[in-house]
Amino acid sequence: MNEPTKEVVNKELLMFRRFQVHVKDIKCPLKWWAKHESLFPIVAFPTHQNFGIVGSQIEIERKFSLVVFTNLKRCRL
Repeated sequence: MNEPTKEVVNKELLMFRRFQVHVKDIKCPLKWWAKHESLFPIVAFPTHQNFGIVGSQIEIERKFSLVVFTNLKRCRL
């Protein structure tokens, strides 16, 4: 796949900003993107990256950070 030029990206971003979004669509952004990703393929890519983060991983990361911090603190003692 060829990388889009700056002009193509700017044109799509401008079209995305001008696009009218209905209030009912704001309630479920995943459904909105599934419906409209063909209109905005360049903007949709980073959006999929952000929505692709599994919520259950957040708690695991938080616990991991606590364990690492505790172990580092113990090493200094």
